[in-house]
Amino acid sequence: MCAVCSAQRPLCGTCIYKASLRLQHLLLSLFYTSIMRAECSATVLLLCFIWAINAQAQNSSIQAISINHIESTQNSRQQQQPKGSIWDEPIRFNSKAKDSCVMVISSQTNFTKLRVSCKSKGKSYWCDFLGKPNLCRAYNSNPRHYFTQIMWDMRKLPNACQGPQVYKPHMCRSASDEIQMAFHASWPKISIPKLTQASQNQQKQQQQVKSSITPTKPPGQKQQPKPQQPAKPASKPAKPAVSKPVSPRKPVKSITARPTVAEESQATKMAEEYCWKSLQGVCTYFINWFQN
Repeated sequence: MCAVCSAQRPLCGTCIYKASLRLQHLLLSLFYTSIMRAECSATVLLLCFIWAINAQAQNSSIQAISINHIESTQNSRQQQQPKGSIWDEPIRFNSKAKDSCVMVISSQTNFTKLRVSCKSKGKSYWCDFLGKPNLCRAYNSNPRHYFTQIMWDMRKLPNACQGPQVYKPHMCRSASDEIQMAFHASWPKISIPKLTQASQNQQKQQQQVKSSITPTKPPGQKQQPKPQQPAKPASKPAKPAVSKPVSPRKPVKSITARPTVAEESQATKMAEEYCWKSLQGVCTYFINWFQN
């Protein structure tokens, strides 16, 4: 009996053909569904890949913009700041009283500001100096050495802020007074001695005495002619003078001027700055020799 057409015989050919067709349709439908699923998964993967590439490109563009901005700001800062990298690295030194001090340089409108801050056991103090060192050519070529020379003078003091009110380094000694660093403020405040009335009067009297000592001729006054002396009678003819042999003079020895204390101190400073400790004596000798 056929299970498909319920005929009184085994499976017939028509039933087998119909069953094979149905099986083919089922396999085709399964194949198409699998292909569609693969295409969908491939499209999803492709979309995810494209999205990841776009996100990475946006991040790289943002990073490039930030890097360009940082480089532009650094270049502008480098153009504004002078050479020598004195704005980033402070100058450190110890005073004569073993106070640890730091020199920090900054710019204020048309002036350059120098702040010296010192610390010791239980106390701290600072002082500010203002000036226009950029008007000096030597400063523009090596600004750090300008403030290093000021540091040489400050480290000789027990209190770095209780020294000279004006500092003019040796490298700019031929420039105008505008390049020098003048005292501006401090904490705690330093009492600057002022001239009293008695000292001012004493200075005025000294100037008057100096002016009275120097003789001045009134305008329009002519010199009086000296009285003529009577002519003396003619004297006897003088005997011819016997010429004595002249002894040859001894050659004068040339004396070379020794270097002054300021030059020696400047030579030692330059030796301490540019030479090793073991060669500072030799460097000082040669620097004095070249300066002379």
